[in-house]
Amino acid sequence: MEKQKLTVCFADLTNFRLLVETVGIEKTYEYLQGVFKIAGDKIIQYGGTIRKYIGDTILFTFNEPVNAVNAANEIAGYIKEVGEITLRFNIGIATGEVMLVKLGHPSFLVDDILGKTVNQAAMLVKKARENELGVAYCKETEKLLGQ
Repeated sequence: MEKQKLTVCFADLTNFRLLVETVGIEKTYEYLQGVFKIAGDKIIQYGGTIRKYIGDTILFTFNEPVNAVNAANEIAGYIKEVGEITLRFNIGIATGEVMLVKLGHPSFLVDDILGKTVNQAAMLVKKARENELGVAYCKETEKLLGQ
C-alpha cells in the first residue's frame, strides 16, 4: 500500500448500451478497442498512467493536474459517429490523496486505487455530461490550475 497525491480521471463513454444494442457485441468490441487506443495514446502522451478499465470506462491518473486537464480535454474532444450513435468520453477529474493497493482474493490480486478522490472523480462524470466540453473537475484541481 502506498499513499500519494494524484489527479484522478474517470472517463465514461456515452451511449455504450445503445451501441451494444444497435451493432452487437463483436462490433462494439471493435469500437471500444478503437476509442480506448485513442484515449490511451493521449493519456500516455501527457505522462499519465492508465489504472484500469471498467466496462466502457477508463480510470487514469496524473502527477500534474494541468497534464490531466489537457489530456482530458483532448480525449473528450474526440467524437466518433456510429450511424445515429455518438460516442464521446465524459471525464470527471479530482485531485487529492489516494491509496495504491493490491486488492482481491490471494489467488487473484490486482493493482487498484482507492480513496475519496477516486469517488469524487467518478461523481464528476455526471457534471461533465452537462458541460459542452465533456470535462468537469473539482475545486482542488481548479485551485492547482490557478483558476
